Amino acid sequence: MTAAIWLIIIVGALAILQSKYYAKVSFRHLHYERKLSRKAVFEGETLELQEIIANRKLTPLPWLRVESKLSPWLRFRSQENLEIMDDRFHRSVFYLRPYSRITRRYSVKCIRRGYYDLSITTLTAGDLFGLNSVSQEAHSDAKLFVYPSLLGEDQLPDEALRWQGDVSVRRWIFPDPILINGIRGYQIGDSRKDIHWRASARTGTLQVKTHDYTVFPRLLLVFNIDPEDNFWGQLTAQQMEEMEYGIRTVATLCNWAIVNGMEVGLYSNASISYAPDVPIDIEPACNAAQMNHILETLAGLKFKEHESIYRTMEKLVENDTSETDILVFSTFWNASLDSRAQELRRKGNSVTHITLRKEAIHFEETVDAADAV
Repeated sequence: MTAAIWLIIIVGALAILQSKYYAKVSFRHLHYERKLSRKAVFEGETLELQEIIANRKLTPLPWLRVESKLSPWLRFRSQENLEIMDDRFHRSVFYLRPYSRITRRYSVKCIRRGYYDLSITTLTAGDLFGLNSVSQEAHSDAKLFVYPSLLGEDQLPDEALRWQGDVSVRRWIFPDPILINGIRGYQIGDSRKDIHWRASARTGTLQVKTHDYTVFPRLLLVFNIDPEDNFWGQLTAQQMEEMEYGIRTVATLCNWAIVNGMEVGLYSNASISYAPDVPIDIEPACNAAQMNHILETLAGLKFKEHESIYRTMEKLVENDTSETDILVFSTFWNASLDSRAQELRRKGNSVTHITLRKEAIHFEETVDAADAV
């Protein structure tokens, strides 16, 4: 047997041995971590994604491929060592020396609202000659909420602006003890706490303070994801855009309400991507935690029915909701929805229907037939 043949045999044997060796030790003492600079952003905002890999052993890794499937709504800026395939699969390759650590940073623009689970990554390592490779999954806590963007005043439908401006003269108003707008003579039934003692002493007769009025500080938004009654198909692109516009409008009105000291809640017949078995029935409250809860829910809202819109409305009736301004966002309105709205009015609520349209949401207040002119 010639020396050349022996050399081929030895090299082949060494190649096989090193291939088996790397298959055995590649993931030993290998640490991978994925971090996000922010856990929540609004649509259109940019964040930083970090990949940190540490090889904590003497053996170098000739190559390590990191792959993950990400949404096309998360746009990566073109960067060195990052391969993006059809806007869904993201791949980066590393060479790791002994006891080395590499950190890479990527700029990511968040295009569309959603809940994005970025926690699962596939790591693939191989030998010097690429004869063999091994893979395993790496897990992190990289989960991201992309909130719907808040609309500017010029982006809201005129009728929504009218609702905001008209809120102080709507049906559910009561005297605000802080807002004093004058003094008048005492009448039977007036509260003693409203007596203006200085004015009474000055005039010689009892005088009471009169108050300005403010809206009852409770708002509930109901969002219907069905574009029509008994809908079972897939949303068209236009219908999805109308829904997205409606979600942004809901987020904007919720934010406006809380900023102005109103309790606000959210009901919907939709499901939530990160909690599919949990109904969307957030009772009104007024604090920062409530706004975050609503924004996270809207981020995770899926166009998949959790229950019928009729059941959603029935729950409001069953819960004895009262003294609440209810805005129902729905692309359709029929007798069944109207009958539930009438029940809610009889319990002391104001119910307004907003028809979703992308370009200009049509806003109309449903009224009792007896009240119609």
